[in-house]
Amino acid sequence: MFSAERILAIRKSKGFSQELLAEQSGVSLRTIQRVEQGETVPRGHTMQALATALDVPLDALLTMPAPVAEIAIAPAEPVAAPTSLPAAPPLAAAPTTSLHLPADPNVLQLLNLSALCLLVFPFLNLLVPYLLWRKHRHDTVHADEVGRRVLGFQVLWQVASFFSYLMVLLLQAAMFFYFGVALKGVFLGVFVLTYLVNVVTVGYNQWLLRQGRLDIYPVRL
Repeated sequence: MFSAERILAIRKSKGFSQELLAEQSGVSLRTIQRVEQGETVPRGHTMQALATALDVPLDALLTMPAPVAEIAIAPAEPVAAPTSLPAAPPLAAAPTTSLHLPADPNVLQLLNLSALCLLVFPFLNLLVPYLLWRKHRHDTVHADEVGRRVLGFQVLWQVASFFSYLMVLLLQAAMFFYFGVALKGVFLGVFVLTYLVNVVTVGYNQWLLRQGRLDIYPVRL
C-alpha cells in the first residue's frame, strides 16, 4: 500500500527539497505536495518516477503489512527432539526490481516538441521524433513510452491528412468535371487546418508533460 510518510521520510533523508524532487522525477511540484500530504494516491508511473529520482526500490515507498503473530500451542506430552536434523537450505533473497534510469523531463518534452519539425519540412514530424526516441529510449526513464505515444499520434495524423487531401482533390475534380466549377482555396484551407490541428495537439500535450503527466495522446505505437 502507498505510504505518504515513507516518501516524505526518504526525500528528507536524501536531502531533497520538493522542488528538486519535482525536477529530478519529472513529476509536478503540486503533485508531490499532494502526495506527501496524503491528498492523492499516485499512479504507477508516478510512483516509479519518484522511486527512480530518490534512487530507491519501488517497494521502499510502500507500507509493508505487519506480520501476523504466531500462536504457540503447548504439546500435550513432551516429545523428544531428534538427535540431528538436516540443515535447511538458505532462503534466496527476493529480487528487487528497480528502474535504474535517470529522470530527465527535458528529454520527454523535446521528444514531443520535435514533432513540430513538420513546419520545416514534411515527414520530419516522423523522422526527428523517431531518431530521438531511438537515442533516449534506453537511457531516460519514460522516454520509450512518451516516444511511442508521440510517434503513434504523428503516424495517425499523417494518414488522416493524406486521405483528407485526397478527398479534397477528388471533390475538386468532380465539381469541375460535372459542373464546371473550380473550388478555389478549399485545398489550402484543409491543408492549413490539418497543420493547425497538429500544432495545437502537440502544444496541449506539451502542457500535460510540464504538469508531470505521462498519459499524453490517445494512441501509441
